[in-house]
Amino acid sequence: MKKESYLFDIGPYLGGEVPKKFISADNPLWTRNKARFIARYLKTFTYVTKHGTYIDAFAGPQHEETSEESWAAKLVMENTPSRLRNFYLFDKGPKQIGHLKGLRTKYLETVERPKSKRVEITRGDCNATLPRFLEENPIKENEATFCLLDQRSTECDWATVKAVAGHKGRNGGMKIEIFYFLAQGWIDRGIKSWRSTAEEKRLKFWGKDGLDRFLRLNCQERGIAMAARFKEELGYKYSYPYPIQKEGESGRVMFWMIHASDHPRATDLMWQAYRHIGAGGGLNDPIEQTELDGLVFES
Repeated sequence: MKKESYLFDIGPYLGGEVPKKFISADNPLWTRNKARFIARYLKTFTYVTKHGTYIDAFAGPQHEETSEESWAAKLVMENTPSRLRNFYLFDKGPKQIGHLKGLRTKYLETVERPKSKRVEITRGDCNATLPRFLEENPIKENEATFCLLDQRSTECDWATVKAVAGHKGRNGGMKIEIFYFLAQGWIDRGIKSWRSTAEEKRLKFWGKDGLDRFLRLNCQERGIAMAARFKEELGYKYSYPYPIQKEGESGRVMFWMIHASDHPRATDLMWQAYRHIGAGGGLNDPIEQTELDGLVFES
């Protein structure tokens, strides 16, 4: 069966000047690499900023048997050099919280200058705990901030996305950069299982009417439409969908990772991370100077 290609026909590049190079369709990014993809991007971005805050709404390992390769929070915290200063980690279950506490202990035991680091772990439904945490712990306008919303299926309410997007960026700074995972591979099945509580859950997940119209779109159209919401409804300057595919001949898209940012270089850097990891590059491979050009933040 022929591999599906998504990188050359999902609409125009939205991040300003079109990058000169794109990943080959022969090197898609598989689901097992999606955490490494995020970690590589943050490693590159913080190489110049030398600071940053990382927020993870579903921070525990999704698959314990492969947590060494697929646990995003772990890979991000193990990035060297350790540029991020603050880690705000959220999850619901006691087992996940236990894993996060163990991760925090190990991190603070091994990282340089541990007193300069802050690792906060919050238990509960992130749709309640994350907005409340941000309200109680406002982030400075000049702090480079990144939020991973890697929901398992449809657990992330749109109101939570709005709370993150609207937290900062109104007073001269940039919005919190968001990595939002849309579970293309099983969203239809998940929504059908809601049954008696379907209407309430639909409104929470989608945030408005029109979910049925969205579900009638094909795979590529969904990625484009979801990315458009971050620009049109949440006010981001740049937003783009990245396909995360199932490994194998068919290359079925299992997730769309929507990357929303106000930084003019962010989309280009994300493409570089996608291309690097998709082609088999290592998380800790050297970063080229061309990847860093144009990144400026106050520290």
